[in-house]
Amino acid sequence: MPIEEYRKNVAEQKRQAILDAAIQNFLAIGYERTTLDMVAKSAGVSTATVYKHFSTKRALFGSIMERIWETGIDPSDSVEQGTDSVAILTAIGHEYAQLLRQPQVEALFRVIIAEAPRFPELGEELYYRGKEPYLKRLHTYLQKESELKRFHIEDIPLAARQFLGMINDVIFWPRFLVMNLEISEEEVEHVVTEAVQTFLARYKNKRKKA
Repeated sequence: MPIEEYRKNVAEQKRQAILDAAIQNFLAIGYERTTLDMVAKSAGVSTATVYKHFSTKRALFGSIMERIWETGIDPSDSVEQGTDSVAILTAIGHEYAQLLRQPQVEALFRVIIAEAPRFPELGEELYYRGKEPYLKRLHTYLQKESELKRFHIEDIPLAARQFLGMINDVIFWPRFLVMNLEISEEEVEHVVTEAVQTFLARYKNKRKKA
């Protein structure tokens, strides 16, 4: 292995170890009490190494959000336009449901809610790294569909929030409020299907019969 590639691999391993340690500390003692020195000690690296990867605690938390919300799908990718709006919206709905079901999401939400009054940046990182990319992606799709006269939507930002809201209100919040509540794949499928049908019933342009 070339020396440069070896160094990159080592650096990435240390970065992931730092993220693992930071998650453990944030969940154990909260955001406020966690320091970068603590994270370095837990990760088995120097404090200088932590600062090399993350200049601030907020940057570290933001990277945690990116990893926690990672689904293998880039939400910044544009949605392919097409006449099969059921299939397209269903795919978007399932991607978002998958994001909401990532491990440790509920636990980190509890940290954010508990400490957001003192550290509003936590809520900002959660929104910008998690939900906003999906809202933008959906907004772009709905905007184009409206221009093609397939949808009639007067308030596209609101419509995008309504669609995602129908999913997270059932997929995420019950699990967040009721510990150990499990939602099956069949239930997820049902929730997404109903969200798509409800959305289309409200906003899909109906073709007039000749």
